[in-house]
Amino acid sequence: MRRVIRREAGDAMDLFQTCYDYHEPVFARAAGIYPFFLPLEGSEGPVVTYQDKEVVMMGSNNYLGLTHHPRVREAAKQAIDQYGTGCTGSRFLNGNLDLHDELERQLAGMFGYEEALVFASGFLANVGVIAALGSIPGTVIFSERENHASLIDGTRLARGEVRLFGDLADLERQLAAGGDDWPHALVVCDAVFSMTGRVMDLRRLAELKRRYRFKLYVDDAHGIGVLGADGRGAVYDQGVRDAVDLLFGTFSKSLASLGGFVCGEKRVIDWLRHKTRSLIFTAGLPPASVAAALAALGVMRDEASALRTRVWANARYWREGLDAIGYYTMGSTTPIVPAMIGSESLAFRVARDLLDLGVFAIPVPYPVVPYGQSLIRTSVMPTHTRAHLDHALDAFAQVRKRYDIPEFDPDNLPTADHEDWSWFMPDQAKSAQPAA
Repeated sequence: MRRVIRREAGDAMDLFQTCYDYHEPVFARAAGIYPFFLPLEGSEGPVVTYQDKEVVMMGSNNYLGLTHHPRVREAAKQAIDQYGTGCTGSRFLNGNLDLHDELERQLAGMFGYEEALVFASGFLANVGVIAALGSIPGTVIFSERENHASLIDGTRLARGEVRLFGDLADLERQLAAGGDDWPHALVVCDAVFSMTGRVMDLRRLAELKRRYRFKLYVDDAHGIGVLGADGRGAVYDQGVRDAVDLLFGTFSKSLASLGGFVCGEKRVIDWLRHKTRSLIFTAGLPPASVAAALAALGVMRDEASALRTRVWANARYWREGLDAIGYYTMGSTTPIVPAMIGSESLAFRVARDLLDLGVFAIPVPYPVVPYGQSLIRTSVMPTHTRAHLDHALDAFAQVRKRYDIPEFDPDNLPTADHEDWSWFMPDQAKSAQPAA
């Protein structure tokens, strides 16, 4: 029987009071530097339209530039003509298309697994699969502290024990403390960390797996398409495919669409197909999105060498340019190139100034990164021309002259215990004058 706790009037805080007390967006809007939910009016891939002005897109996950590829666009249009605009139901019931099945077959073949399972979004895939496996009695999940929010939320929904690790040395210490046999454990990690471009040492992780016999789940959303032979990701780039029990990827990055997938053993995928709530209780991925992902897979196979050559040439040019200007790019070795700013509110102001100068880039504040280590996240595509990149580098150079952005020491990064809101204040913002 449910216990009802009665409170006298005035004893409890209004449910919405926390919402009313949330002031950061108010400050940012007042200062004219609010950077989120900006409505784009059009896109050509490397160039987008904002407030009737064309700006260079440096904040996309469109790593292979395929969202505007003719084959991908035409496939999406044809799917709408044949199947309509939506599935109108869960794949478990009435919303499963032959396109879904074909996409799963091609994904399994490409990544070398027995089967694959396609979800309506990458977030739903990670949350659902981690929650389902983590709720099997006796399961212990080891999750990297910097994992994507979808992996973190999956562990929160899991009913089993969850342990966090900061690095692989920390993981090894925790495993060693519990013995040499962990077949009931699931280690969950990103292969490429989405904000910094840091790449996980999957080879060492594979060595730990051979010793401790845990199961390994790798999120390679930001590696697939640009790393490894034929763009098959960080797992293939580091030669550890056999050590990865479950491989996760998305269509919303290199594969120019929407949705997520998990590859694994046939019997494991079949169990997930019948036990994962985020698949069973969600409408199937729309036909146009499935067809676009299928077409993007085909383009990636056919044009992988040329696409990857261009994206890596652009990544080197862009990173070296930012380094030369004086930004700390955190040792990035991927097409994701961060430029550390430090102050949270200054990162917002820098992003606004860049937009005014014709460059769309994304500020990344706490809690995505630690206090005092906010950054501007940039990324390149093969469809960026040198003119696009030079224009963006010029904008970054102008902004660096305007503000006192520190020269960061990678061994002694700034620490803080609260967000810096000072640059949200219009009066202080106005006092910052461009350097002579």
